[in-house]
Amino acid sequence: MKTATFFIRTIIGILLILVSLAYFFNLMPDLSTSGDFKAFQLGLISSIYLMPMVKTIELLCGISYLTGKYVTLSNIIVLPVSTNILFINFFLNPNGMPLAFFVFFGNLFLIYSYWKNYKPLLTA
Repeated sequence: MKTATFFIRTIIGILLILVSLAYFFNLMPDLSTSGDFKAFQLGLISSIYLMPMVKTIELLCGISYLTGKYVTLSNIIVLPVSTNILFINFFLNPNGMPLAFFVFFGNLFLIYSYWKNYKPLLTA
């Protein structure tokens, strides 16, 4: 279990860091999109603050995953991001589903792995 937790935490951490750095430094070319997905992307970009905030959260959580510090907090902070990645790809971009599944279910696995840290929060 420890090995699987370390492996998934490391892979998701690397993914989050690479995607956020690619966004901040414009390292990836713009994907050719069409239809509803393009309209959604334009809406996110038009909001001005949303994408930088999400990418900052991804970067900080990715660093947390790689260093192994504050992972319990990062699991909860990145859960809405991974949920949105899953839903966006499910409804608007089915080509990205494998990666979206990995990030979302990897996040759930990490929450399960660190469950003992969440128990005090859930007691009445």
